[in-house]
Amino acid sequence: MKWRAGLRRAVMFSAMLSSMLTTQTTSVRAQSASQSSTSRTPYASISPQTAALERDFFAAIREGDTKKILSYVPEEGIHVGPQAKLVSRAEVEEQLSHRRDLYCKLFDSSCIDAPIKLDASARVCSDRELLTHSEKVRTAASETVRNSVRQAILVAEVKNKRCGGTNMVDFIFNYVQGEWKLFSAP
Repeated sequence: MKWRAGLRRAVMFSAMLSSMLTTQTTSVRAQSASQSSTSRTPYASISPQTAALERDFFAAIREGDTKKILSYVPEEGIHVGPQAKLVSRAEVEEQLSHRRDLYCKLFDSSCIDAPIKLDASARVCSDRELLTHSEKVRTAASETVRNSVRQAILVAEVKNKRCGGTNMVDFIFNYVQGEWKLFSAP
């Protein structure tokens, strides 16, 4: 029965993501962190604040701007990884400043601690590499309200042969006291 619930969640997430990417996408040929640019017009289905969040947050990752990323982390911390482990703001700051863990996942593929694959499968890539060195990048944003909290979901779909073909990167933000704060990161 557990696998059915997991399958149902995966199908629902896939449908939501497909809808988001179909209605609010941008295709980019990302050549380098300094040359990549995204031009798009925000759609009526998301607020101007969410459109700005999408643009600014993905730009901060492309530029490797750790200070900007840290500005989105609330005092109570964020949920990180597939197990949604709560990581305090102090620990996020430490990881970013010492270039480990979350820093590697966001910005530097070379320091990602991943098992060596002997089957010649694709390597694990940082979000920055995915956003700046992929054949195709599509980003989207969506808004929802959960438990009376306004949330923004930012998604990037990238196609990168070196990093396993098609990859998804998603971030969830909560709107707290007039500003967007990161709630979870992949």
